[in-house]
Amino acid sequence: MFAMANTREKPITKRGRDTPCVRQLSVFVENRVGALASLMGIFEHSEVRTLALTVMQGVDCAIVRFVFSDADTAADVLRQNDYRFSVCELVAVEMPSTASGQGLARIGKALLSAEVDIHYVYGLITDPHRSAAVVIHVDNPALASMVLSEEHFVLLDENDLR
Repeated sequence: MFAMANTREKPITKRGRDTPCVRQLSVFVENRVGALASLMGIFEHSEVRTLALTVMQGVDCAIVRFVFSDADTAADVLRQNDYRFSVCELVAVEMPSTASGQGLARIGKALLSAEVDIHYVYGLITDPHRSAAVVIHVDNPALASMVLSEEHFVLLDENDLR
């Protein structure tokens, strides 16, 4: 009989991925007054909601990182308006309710125990009936998802954001 090297089960999502995740769209814009307002304006007449954003400002350009309620539609809107962007996967996790308020520390400790590097974290606007949540860019999303799931954290995927 052969022994299995890794008997951990991976979480399965409705979209057919073996790792629950959300996609981040990083949009490249000029670093000038009004650029963010112009970018946000292209979504005014769409069904897409902005659930998270962060801006990384440079000298000549800025990168606006978004999580949308519908990443595919948002990408189409960006393409139609000639914006350049890239897509990457993030781990989205509900903040655990703890009496000490140390939910983020618990998430960090769980990822540290698996030697998963956290590159950045930012808040996520979710349904009013959900707990607060964050999105995390890590070096290994599959491992991060597996570890957080095993530690009984609630992971979100794009279906949870619609």
